[in-house]
Amino acid sequence: MHDFLDDGDGWRTELLTWRRLPDETLVTLFRVVAPRERYLERLRAVDPIDRFETAPGDDAFYLKAYEQLGGPLETFLGAFVDTEFLSVPPIVYRSGGRLSFGLIGPPNQLRDVLSAVPDSIDVTIERVGSYGGGRRLAGVGLTERQREALRAARRVGYYDVPRSGSVADVAEAIGCSSSTAGAHLRKAEAALVGASLDG
Repeated sequence: MHDFLDDGDGWRTELLTWRRLPDETLVTLFRVVAPRERYLERLRAVDPIDRFETAPGDDAFYLKAYEQLGGPLETFLGAFVDTEFLSVPPIVYRSGGRLSFGLIGPPNQLRDVLSAVPDSIDVTIERVGSYGGGRRLAGVGLTERQREALRAARRVGYYDVPRSGSVADVAEAIGCSSSTAGAHLRKAEAALVGASLDG
């Protein structure tokens, strides 16, 4: 399904919640931003998926899937079993076989988690900080995609003075076109400026 996301601009799936059943079935709830019928047609060909249900969403749709665990996925999930880490949804699946997510947990357990992740999975830690340490402007309603664009823009140097990154760099970092990345940044910036100036 990761390969499928390479076919479109801005296509992604967001894993919102999950549960492991006693029979080793993983039940997951996704929000999917991609053409519904094409996505489901591809999903039907995935062997570990036993069944799924869908529901309409705003500009996407929701997918509840039942999947048999095994292979790298089970090993990856197993890396967190005997730890105090909690995942912070959504876990966002993107083009190029990438996914991103946040964790809350004790720093002294992080090295053990990383060593338990399968070798076939490359891990990049983008940021480590204290829980609740970030300041958030009250009343700013940014979408997760807008927040992602802002984080990428800061990371690639778009907000450096002088600027060292471009909108194209942001687009590459979040897997979309330059025009889409620019739109995300402008909308997010407008919301932040409005909230800041309005108190």
